[in-house]
This record gives sequence, structure tokens and C-alpha cells, in this order.
Amino acid sequence: MPKVTFVNEHRIVEVESGRKISDVAAELGIAVCREQFAGTGIGDYTVWVKGADGCVSAPGFWEKLRGIRGIKRYADKALILGDVEIFTQGGLADRLRAPRPVAPAPTPKTDPTAKRLPIDASGTAAYPYGNPKAVGKGERDVPPRNTSKPKKAGAAAAAADEADDEAEDAADE
Repeated sequence: MPKVTFVNEHRIVEVESGRKISDVAAELGIAVCREQFAGTGIGDYTVWVKGADGCVSAPGFWEKLRGIRGIKRYADKALILGDVEIFTQGGLADRLRAPRPVAPAPTPKTDPTAKRLPIDASGTAAYPYGNPKAVGKGERDVPPRNTSKPKKAGAAAAAADEADDEAEDAADE
């Protein structure tokens, strides 16, 4: 049975393979439809699905027609086939009713199976220039300096270069 994680609501459930995302969300009290006409179920069912290839059904004709690409899918069209993480969006009803049902966030301190955030180079309050473990060692590759004289352009420059060379030769003797 596939494990479905609703990321924004911190809800994890196991469901039978082949069920629609919208049906599973409705059972959990999660609204995935941004209704354009209140109470009709007509609206935008957009969700973002993250998982292995084949974790949801392939996009159908109507999804392709409306420009579905990447991880964006329609909850009323996509079937759950494997373990998947689903990101939902709030709608008008979320602003008008009680807050969305949200379980407490999993933490690695209390739940050893919870994911830890990776150390990355983004700045935080503790490390405004990025985490030192991710940013680097404070070294950078610097190309060697060019110590030769720059060349001057034109005939007058060529004459000036010859005069400089003669002056250098005279100084060396």
C-alpha cells in the first residue's frame, strides 16, 4: 500500500493503489479544490506531487491540454500508484473557516524516521553567509597574474616599444 504524505498539513496515510488524490484528501478533511463557485466543486484542483517515477498515473488528455508539466498535477485526475509527497494550496474556504487541520510537524528529536533538513549554502540567522560546512574552506582558485607588459597599438606604439627596448639595452650595458 502506497504511503501518501500531505506535506503542508503534516499528514501521512497509507492508501490502496489506484485512488484519486482528491478522494484521499477529502477523507482527511483536506481541501484540494480552490472553488470558483462556493459549494459546487468547480475550480482549480492543482497540487504538486513529488515522488519516484510512476508514483502517480501518467497525465491524461485534459491535463496535457491544460499544460501540466513537471510535478504539477490535478488532484481530481491523478491516481496514486506509489509512495508520494503532495503539496496543496490554500483556497478561499481556508481564509473563511477555521484554520486548516494541521498535525504537529515531525521532528528528528522525537521521531527518528523524520527527515532532517540538509546542510546547504543558504543564509540563516545563525550563518548569514551560509553554513560553513556547506560553503567551503575559505579558499578560491585564483589564476596566475600576467607580469608581462601590455602591448600598445598602432605604428607610433611600435616605435615607442623599440625606443623602450633600446633604452633598456643601453641601461643593461
